[in-house]
Amino acid sequence: MSPEHTAPDQAPQQPDPEHGKSPTKMGFFMVPVELIGMVLLIGIGVRFLTVEGQPDVVAYIAFAFGAVLLVDVVRRLRRLSTGRDRY
Repeated sequence: MSPEHTAPDQAPQQPDPEHGKSPTKMGFFMVPVELIGMVLLIGIGVRFLTVEGQPDVVAYIAFAFGAVLLVDVVRRLRRLSTGRDRY
C-alpha cells in the first residue's frame, strides 16, 4: 500500500495480548463446573453400586473420574492462589 492511500490519523494497531492463548484456560470459572461434574460422577457411582444387576466397574470408573476432577480443582486453586494463573 502506498503512503497516499492511508489516512494521516491512522495508527498501527497494537497486537492483542490475549491472542494465541488457549480457550480452555478458564481459571476460576472452571472450578465450580468441575465440582458439579465431580458430584454428578459420585452420584452415578453410588447408583451403580447400590442397584442390583448394574456393573460395579462403571461405579469405579465414575469414582476415578471424580477423583481426577478433584485433583484438578485442587491444582487449579493452588495455581490461582499463588498467582501463576489469572482469572
